Amino acid sequence: MTLYQRVKKIIGGIVMILYGIIVTLIPNEGYMLLLLVFGLYILFSGVKMMIYYFTMARLMVGGRSVLMKSIILLDAGMFTLSLSTLKPVYLILYLVGIYAVTGVIDILRSLEEKKLEAPVWKLKFISGLLNIIIALAAAGAGIFLHSAVIPVYIYGGGMIWSGIVSLISAFRRSPSIYIQ
Repeated sequence: MTLYQRVKKIIGGIVMILYGIIVTLIPNEGYMLLLLVFGLYILFSGVKMMIYYFTMARLMVGGRSVLMKSIILLDAGMFTLSLSTLKPVYLILYLVGIYAVTGVIDILRSLEEKKLEAPVWKLKFISGLLNIIIALAAAGAGIFLHSAVIPVYIYGGGMIWSGIVSLISAFRRSPSIYIQ
């Protein structure tokens, strides 16, 4: 990992921790803030990927998949921003789905790293399990308790956990591979 990547991961981890703390401090307005920030992040990622496609990826093998991903991200970002007029339960279900998918992807990546005998697969596996547990807890609180505040606390805690994992991975030493 280069110095730029480490600094980027450290700043990203600190921002996630601060965002999680802010969301948990104002739980009544937290889901609207959560919706706004999450929607803008997805929209910005789609625009960034679209710019990448038009500047470089269109000339590469597999460039069309970058275009499709950017279109999907743009649509998801606009959809997320349009959820502000709906009830908070729909936002909670949307976030639960995203957390569950993220958890499954983390678990599958960690199992692949375990097959390759990578030493850091355990942290990614635990992170995936925690994401799935967060998704189930938020779904239970949103559906069964009919509360929009409890899932905001759960999501804020999940953001704090993700920031901590990001900081841990930023300070981990990268293995150097030498070919003799």
